[in-house]
Amino acid sequence: MGLLILTKILGFFKLRIIAQLFGASHDLDIFWAAFTLPDMVFLVIVAGSINAAIIPIFSDILYGKGKKSLNDLFNKIAYFFSALILLFTIILFFLTPQIAQWLISSNQSSLIFGTSETLQVTDIPRFITIMRIGLISPFVLGLSSFVTAYLQVRKQFFVTSLSSVFYNLGMIIFSIIFVQYFDMGIYGLAWTSIVASFLHLGIQLPRFFKYYNEEKVEPVLRFKKILTDNSVIKVLKLATPRILSVLGEQVNVIINTIISFTLTAGTLSAYKFAYSLHLFPVNIIGSAVAQVTLPDLAKCSSENGKKKFKKILNNAIQLSMYLVLPIVAVLIVLRLPIVRLAYGTGAFDWQDTLLTAWVLVLLGLSIIGQTLMQIIMRAFYALKDTWKALIITLIGIVINLLCVYFLTNFFSHYYDWRIIIEQIFYQISRANGAGVLSVIKSFFADLWSWMTVRGDSVLAVGGLAVGVSMTYFVETILGLWYLNRVTEVDLITWDETIKPLIKKVLNVVIMGMGMYFVFKIFDLQLDTTRTVWVALLTIITTIYGGVSYLLGSFLFDIKEFNDVWKYFLDLMVDLKQKYFKKK
Repeated sequence: MGLLILTKILGFFKLRIIAQLFGASHDLDIFWAAFTLPDMVFLVIVAGSINAAIIPIFSDILYGKGKKSLNDLFNKIAYFFSALILLFTIILFFLTPQIAQWLISSNQSSLIFGTSETLQVTDIPRFITIMRIGLISPFVLGLSSFVTAYLQVRKQFFVTSLSSVFYNLGMIIFSIIFVQYFDMGIYGLAWTSIVASFLHLGIQLPRFFKYYNEEKVEPVLRFKKILTDNSVIKVLKLATPRILSVLGEQVNVIINTIISFTLTAGTLSAYKFAYSLHLFPVNIIGSAVAQVTLPDLAKCSSENGKKKFKKILNNAIQLSMYLVLPIVAVLIVLRLPIVRLAYGTGAFDWQDTLLTAWVLVLLGLSIIGQTLMQIIMRAFYALKDTWKALIITLIGIVINLLCVYFLTNFFSHYYDWRIIIEQIFYQISRANGAGVLSVIKSFFADLWSWMTVRGDSVLAVGGLAVGVSMTYFVETILGLWYLNRVTEVDLITWDETIKPLIKKVLNVVIMGMGMYFVFKIFDLQLDTTRTVWVALLTIITTIYGGVSYLLGSFLFDIKEFNDVWKYFLDLMVDLKQKYFKKK
């Protein structure tokens, strides 16, 4: 988690450096557009396969057949997928001129891939060069990801997390060197991404070779022999549904992007700002817990290990919720000062702050669903049931489509429907028994009208946020239900899952109520037109919330509090012993 936080901080500085070097420039538009397809190749072929197929199979081989068999399978997988990526890379390399023509001249491609409408036909030569440079990235990052999978199965999580830190460091340092000092312009930024990809791989290689050289094997270079290997076939069978799921998730992005262009100008920016903030705890806590949990889940996925599988899964759920719930409360209660501190400068005015903060609240509940889904999906991957994961994703796409369409319309009448509801309650209170039914019918007729006709309120963007939250809520419920069906042991139970979660939710509700009153008291006393007082208000309220949450954890006897407390005490003892030993 510490390294993931550092990665996020460096990622923020990376974007600031890029903004400082290029601004919101035409050249930068070309860069983002040119890297769209290379990034998609990596995302679909590699990232879609690692967690779903490669890590579970690696784990089976390591604990079932030993290190030598693991090394042999690694050679085959790395060779096969590298050849596959290389094939796509070569095809895209030669088709780049045609792709550039379509991406730049087509309105549909602008919506789907996020290419800017300002790109012109005269930009095609630069686009082709940058995209061809970018095609090196999927190959290098793909190989690095296979090394990551190998090391995570060997429980080497520190160095695999360190790779992302070095990637962002490389982007920061070499973008300055290539662009500012060597005056390479936007081409310098393209080559920077390639250097950063090699750093992502290079930092892992020493540890990889240390473990790989324990049991050396001869490389298998015959493609036919690789394709007939049972373990490789299993990987391909597991990877196929996950690749389709990744494509489905991209469909969700496309749907939201297309609908967002029908909203009032400026609202999409508020959504993107809020979306970026709400992803922080998901990427830090959800990713860390899910990464560490997957190898153990895969190890215990056999029939004999289902009880331990159940314990590992529930421990992961409870730990992630214990860490993420207070962050959700902080984001909801302190949404206004957080948005002001993050974005409230320059042209970002008070109305932008209010709109972004409102979207952040609606996205807040999705943090819980997204965090849980990272763990639930890993459970399916460990059980080698990626088809269920695909079904859940497809259902999520349908839910997202329905919610985004109807709810953006609904919230676009935000200024009207509250008044109408007040009128309905007034009519019901004054109506006799026979008149109540007609009032209710009228209400549902109005409701359907609000959800199918677009109004002009900027708050329509809230429909995108609620759509995300509803999608992950439904996916979480389906995921937990499916998990109980695919195993003979009930993985989700009252005593080990539901009851501990209720205690955590109750604790965080008490914390949130207290934070709200503290926030209101200090908000009246401090001059919140100045940034320093906004920061002080945020810090004071957050400290109160943290103390309240820890005290509540002690009073409610929450297991994770005792575990975390014991971990820090043991850590302090270890540091003290090492310090005095050195002295």
